[in-house]
Amino acid sequence: EAGLQDYAGIIGLGEAARYLQSVGFDAIQKQEILLNKIMTEGTRDMQGLQLIGPADPALRGGIFTFYVDGIDSHRIALMLDQMANICVRSGQHCVHSWFNAKGLKGSVRASAYFYNTQEEVQLFVENLKKIRKVL
Repeated sequence: EAGLQDYAGIIGLGEAARYLQSVGFDAIQKQEILLNKIMTEGTRDMQGLQLIGPADPALRGGIFTFYVDGIDSHRIALMLDQMANICVRSGQHCVHSWFNAKGLKGSVRASAYFYNTQEEVQLFVENLKKIRKVL
């Protein structure tokens, strides 16, 4: 191929792979499940919150997807951002046909990874509860 290759990208990808191997994939998975468990348990009794996906956090990895009956997912995402600088994804997540078949307008998806802390996830839960109280 003519021109320069993306040597920085190639080197960066290799170093990222080495770093993840040094942390350990089991440790990463364990942290993701712990964080998801905090989100799941912290919102279990929240009125109108409907979880999308398996009930067991261990089967969802770091992904926590939900909707709240009668509340627009984009509104929840915007309020999390405005209240606590928490970034989540809202909408139909490129699976419009699934949402349409279920009669849903969208959902909110929070993604936790091994660099997230329990305190950050608890902040997400606390702010979600605040939002639910006002909406």
